[in-house]
Parts: sequence; structure tokens; C-alpha cells
Amino acid sequence: MSALFPTGKRAFTFRAGAIMVRLLLLRLIICVLILGGAAHAQMRTSFEYVTAIGGRGNGPGQFLEPSALTLDMSGNIYVADTGNDRIQKLKSNGTFLREVGGFGWQDGQFNKPTGIAAGKGLELYVADSRNQRVQIFNLQLLLMGVIGGQGVDGRPEFGELSRVFVTGAREVYVTDLDADQLVQIDRFSRIDRSYSGFAYDSGQLRRPMGIAVDGRDAVFVCDKENDRVAVFDHSGGLKRSLGDDVLIQPAGLCLASDNTLVVTDTGHHRIVVFDIKTGDVIGHIGGPDSGSGPLSFRHPSDVVLGKAGALFVLDSGNHRIVHLKMHVTNHKRQK
Repeated sequence: MSALFPTGKRAFTFRAGAIMVRLLLLRLIICVLILGGAAHAQMRTSFEYVTAIGGRGNGPGQFLEPSALTLDMSGNIYVADTGNDRIQKLKSNGTFLREVGGFGWQDGQFNKPTGIAAGKGLELYVADSRNQRVQIFNLQLLLMGVIGGQGVDGRPEFGELSRVFVTGAREVYVTDLDADQLVQIDRFSRIDRSYSGFAYDSGQLRRPMGIAVDGRDAVFVCDKENDRVAVFDHSGGLKRSLGDDVLIQPAGLCLASDNTLVVTDTGHHRIVVFDIKTGDVIGHIGGPDSGSGPLSFRHPSDVVLGKAGALFVLDSGNHRIVHLKMHVTNHKRQK
């Protein structure tokens, strides 16, 4: 009996030992909870100014209300110089290389080019907006082909186009402003499928602009008049949206590292970076007012990411390209 129910000094020692065990267990549980909370990382984005390229004008290396830009595999910059009805090719430091265009409807001419995309191959796609067509050039700006166009038999029928995007698999997407649609086409002039329609309600687009496609199952579209980025699957189904209550009239976007999305928040004169997984804003630069300083923008219309974090912002209202360095870091946080 005494062995099962100790008394006196032995009983006190037994109870004290049990209390110590419980305290140790409690400390262990607390440590596990703290470490578990600290394992969650929160991304943060910072920016560093490098230089500005261009300025208002119609000379080589100058722009007039440019709409879009893209990079080739060598880092050269191609700009849809909308107000001058031409395409310009520059080195990454801004040195002018060549141009093509001039106002008109003949092959190699443009009527407000507003979108441009270079794939991983040797082709450059240009959304020739008011000529309702896509013109295809090589990287030396020599014409290779045309998709669409007014009064051309057997061609896809587009309205006024805004942007064009080409994937690594050479799938081509365009946004059609008149039809409020994102359209996927192939390189042989056949329309494969379209996303959305004319309605304003959820699942539809209104004045769609910039496009980005990831390698998994997401198509991102700047839904300008709905003030958001709409995210579709590859079959055209709306998955979700980003930037509700954050963006005003977004126009351009690009996918970046660490599952992030960089968007031109055009109405706020700034650049915003989203964590795609959570939808959280993890950084921004510029705005809310317009400006012409090194880290200010006036109606930025497009953005593209190059090598080693080089970020090129098409600062349309200031008729220039702003070259930044973008840094994405992970900071540990507790739940």
C-alpha cells in the first residue's frame, strides 16, 4: 500500500517530479508552436533606380506615348512607339539600333501599334491596333507574316487590338478591345479559342490589356475597366482575380521570380508587386500622384523583367523607359 501511495518526503518528491515533467512538456509544445509559426516566410520587394531611356520626340531612341515593350533572349528592347506609328529596337542601355513602320495600312506600316511580344524563337509579334491585325517580324525587323487585317479573305476577324503575348511553346494571345475578349490564335491564322465576352459581370472582361501566361495553368489579363487582374485557366474559365480594391486601370504586367506578378497600376501612376499564391501586395513604387522624377511615373503602361532582376517600366506619360533593379526577399514571420 505504501509503495503505491507514498507519503511524507517521498510523496513530495514524486509530486515535484511530475510537475517538472509537465513543465518540460509545456515548454516543448511552446517551442514547436513558435518554430512552426516562424517557418512561414513573407516576401518583400525593393527597387533600385538604374537609368532612364528616351524622352518625348520622333527621333531615334525617342518616343511618343509608347504602349508596350518586350525583350529578346539577348536583352535587346523592342518598343511599340504608338504615337509615332513605329517599332524601335534598342540595346539594353538605350542605344538605338533600328526601327520599322510609319503610318499606313500596307505591310510593315502601322496605325497605332499597342502591343509587342518576342518569343523564345526569332519572331516578334506586333498588335497593329487600328489595322486590326498582328504583324510578325524577325528580330532584324523584317516582315515575315500577317495575321488578320481588314478586308482580307480567310483571315481572323479582330476588332481594335491592345496587346499580344507569345508563350515559350509559341502560343499567341491577343486582347481585343472591341469584343472585350482575350483570344488565343495559332501562327497559321486560325482562331483557337476566346475568353470572356461583352458582359461586365464576374467572369467577363472590360477593355482587356496586358497578358501573361505561366507554364502551369494560369493566364493573367489586365482587366482595365474592372480595375483588376483576371486569372483564367487554359480552357478560359475564370479562376480568381488579383488587385481588387488595389488597382485602378491596370494596363501591363509580367511574371517574375518567386511566384510574383508585377503590374502597372496605371491609374495610380505606380508599379505594384503581388504574391500570386496569397494575392497580397508585397511591394510597390511610385504614385499615387504622377511625376517625372527617377522613381516617379505618369501613366505607366507596361513592364518587363530581364536578367538578374532588371525591370524595365514603360513610363508612357513621360515618353520614356525607366530601368530599375528589383529585389525580392523572404522574411520569416510568426503566425
